[in-house]
Amino acid sequence: MKLNARLFDLMIQKLKTLIKLIAFCAINIFVKSSKEVTKKTLLIIRLDAIGDYILFRNYIEALKKIERYKNYKITLIGNSIWKDLALELDSQFVDGFIWLDKGKFDKNLIYRYKKLREIASVGYEIVVNPVYSREFYYGDMIVKLVNASEKVGSIGDLSNIKKWQKKRSDTYYTQLIDADSRLMFEFNRNKEFFENFLQQQLIIPKPFIKLNNKKLSFELPENYALLFIGASASFRKWDIEKFAQVAKYLKNNLGLNIVLCGGSSDKSDADIFKQHYTDDYLDLVGKMSLVDFLYVIYNGKLMIANETSAPHFAVALEMTKLFVISNGNHYGRFTPYPTKITSNYHVIYHPEIEKDLDDYKKLSNLYGLGSELNISDISVERVIETINAVY
Repeated sequence: MKLNARLFDLMIQKLKTLIKLIAFCAINIFVKSSKEVTKKTLLIIRLDAIGDYILFRNYIEALKKIERYKNYKITLIGNSIWKDLALELDSQFVDGFIWLDKGKFDKNLIYRYKKLREIASVGYEIVVNPVYSREFYYGDMIVKLVNASEKVGSIGDLSNIKKWQKKRSDTYYTQLIDADSRLMFEFNRNKEFFENFLQQQLIIPKPFIKLNNKKLSFELPENYALLFIGASASFRKWDIEKFAQVAKYLKNNLGLNIVLCGGSSDKSDADIFKQHYTDDYLDLVGKMSLVDFLYVIYNGKLMIANETSAPHFAVALEMTKLFVISNGNHYGRFTPYPTKITSNYHVIYHPEIEKDLDDYKKLSNLYGLGSELNISDISVERVIETINAVY
């Protein structure tokens, strides 16, 4: 019975995939691509998450300052979740933005049609999709529909795309940039792409963010530690009760005030935190923009966070006391940071990973594509021990 159920589920999944392919291909038929190519125009497609954007964005400035492209008009198709950040940080290098809600783009056929029609209404001299782990129904399909003299992408891998999809979408490009097939930290992967694309070395040693002076709508305490309790998936979230225990230690033993941070989806966890941490603290969960969050990080003395976008912000802002809690997900690609980039990224891994920290090859092979280790197995004592060794 169990085998029959699995076969049935597999058949249903294949049927859904087929229906999705047919529906999206049907939409493509009705999308009219511009027949004209506007000279000295370059379109960049980047639709992945916030952390990916932080590890990529400095190369937009590099591209804009290269002699060959300094007079090009650059348009960026971006993920709407990091819209505020990009407008604040990169408007001086990007001439135009097109924002795409990935969830709606995948589920809402009318929205998908309208966005594709908007995107394809302009022809570009060059289209660049620098993502290493390409996505067939997103970046690749946009590359297919946009009229351009050159279409450049990464040779990529099979992390986010099926083999038959990649074989098909490879033909959408006029040039596929070679990439080292070995696991590589994502910032260095982006550097590899742009150096190969531009055929010159780029001197960008680390991700960096330059802040302007901005007055916040809320007042921050002095001498504070910020706790970022959010993450994109539940398996990447450390127990909120354990965050509260660490907060008590920071307040009582190190004299640090507490600022709690997270997105609007973390409000229920913030309520649980309040039950376990009865001292005064500033709750900013779901109450600030991503741009505001940059200033909160910049002015903080210390940060404790799940392995998500927040640590990437902290590294780019040169925070010196950054502590990251991780089950090892995507080990080698997003964590740990190479010491050549920063020595301030202090990560506390699952005990199974900490046993083999000297064996990078083993850990990257085991957890480079994902980890199912229970993040709750990381103890409060281990986190406090790491903090005391650094603070």
